[in-house]
Amino acid sequence: MLLTEPFHHVRRIAGVVMTAIVCVAPASAQFYEKVDLSKAAIDILENSLTGTDPATGSYVAGIAGTNDPGTEALFRAMVRSRLAGPRVYGVLGTALISKKGIDPALLADITARDERAAIIREANITGILRVSPVAVLLAQGNFPDAALLSLIAEIDRRNEEWDAAPVRALIANNDPVAAGFAALLLRDGSAKNPSDLAPWEAFKVRLLALPPADRNGTMRALVEASMIFELKSAAAPLLELASTEPFTIDTRIGAIGMALRIDTPAGVAAWQDHVAANRSQTALVRAGLQLLASSDRGIPPTAFDAIRNGNQVLDAMADTGAAISGGKDPVAALIKLLDAGHPLSAEWALIRASELPPESSAIVWKHLLTRMDDPDLENRPTSVLVAGLARELMKSDPAAVAALVERVKDDPNLVVAAMNGVNDSCVAAGADIARARRGSLPRAGEGLAVLIIARAGAPLSTNDLDVLGRAAAGGGDLDALRTLQAAWFYARACKKTEELITRIAGEQASATSAPAPTVNAPQ
Repeated sequence: MLLTEPFHHVRRIAGVVMTAIVCVAPASAQFYEKVDLSKAAIDILENSLTGTDPATGSYVAGIAGTNDPGTEALFRAMVRSRLAGPRVYGVLGTALISKKGIDPALLADITARDERAAIIREANITGILRVSPVAVLLAQGNFPDAALLSLIAEIDRRNEEWDAAPVRALIANNDPVAAGFAALLLRDGSAKNPSDLAPWEAFKVRLLALPPADRNGTMRALVEASMIFELKSAAAPLLELASTEPFTIDTRIGAIGMALRIDTPAGVAAWQDHVAANRSQTALVRAGLQLLASSDRGIPPTAFDAIRNGNQVLDAMADTGAAISGGKDPVAALIKLLDAGHPLSAEWALIRASELPPESSAIVWKHLLTRMDDPDLENRPTSVLVAGLARELMKSDPAAVAALVERVKDDPNLVVAAMNGVNDSCVAAGADIARARRGSLPRAGEGLAVLIIARAGAPLSTNDLDVLGRAAAGGGDLDALRTLQAAWFYARACKKTEELITRIAGEQASATSAPAPTVNAPQ
């Protein structure tokens, strides 16, 4: 995952945008209003998880990001809500925290077809479907066409048997994407379902007759679905079709990327042909990034030489790709790529470095920390990068993170960023760092410090509880997701989780339907 992503340990649900979860009260009310902090924490959790806010998926991901097993009961309670959104995200939240995929019993409680479709769609996007008991889910029936195809395609990806009859029924579907993917599945076949080429050949005629925008959009959707479900047999026909005149260059490039992932030899051949014909700097950088994205799929190390033209960035990309695909230590090459100064390739390098063993990735993070003293302010790590560095370094060297926090203690933005990283690391040693900094941090840093201590299960003092409660009520200057995390741990510390779960399930009317007030009390 991205080094700069705040919740690297949980795949984000639905790609929704974080929004504020509390209203801002007038200044006088913020300072003087007497607030029941435990009630405010419960209110803010209930209002965030049981309403119609489009950011509910992010809120669920944020709470699941605490890795607290106790939140499973919270998510299961959401499934009993009277509203569709909480029901859908309750199933998904349970899957996230249990790490067992979709619970068939919970899905069986969802009878509305659009909700069942939404659950399968989001589970597919987030990777939850891959760890779910798909055959058991499929046996329940009552799925719309797209969800049905997703379940069967996942079964096919696992090389398990599936019934061709429901797939064959979809080849004339009004939705060209559903019809096309059904045809590709039948073309793939299985041990008990021999490959049938005819539906795909018939579908190609239909596809080519579509208006240009629909034609390319359908093709891109088929390419994406084939890549997600690793439908290797689809690579060749999709590559062949995408290379013809009716399709745009972007569609062709997408097909090449798909093939690089699921049929690497065919993908490399198509990629090389494309690079030979498109030698602009922009085209070469794009091609280099595409090949780097598949460098773990058996790409020949020499293939990266095709993008070389004497440019520093392209040479660094080629060196990095050759090192990874050749099984060599990529640390030096990744550092060189980061230092080349190209934003997109640097972002990829950060992602790749975060996937290395902690002792190797630590070399990269410590190299980036040397930029803290760069005379050029533009080259110094941003707050977002500092948060990511702290989070990743916690895996291998908490002492280095403690030193980083000490180093940036006089910069409010950077010290809060570092504490954000400690919190998001979920490493128990973070509690020691947080305890050592208590009382010396900005308001947001203090809220993060007690959140870190609480999630580690360490004892909380009376003052810790007060700061955590104010952060939970919206008075800790934390962002929306961390405010929710603080609210959960405060409710847990106050032994209010049973009351919360009862309210989330709709079994008890809440005292208020308004968001909890924002409290800004001095530290």
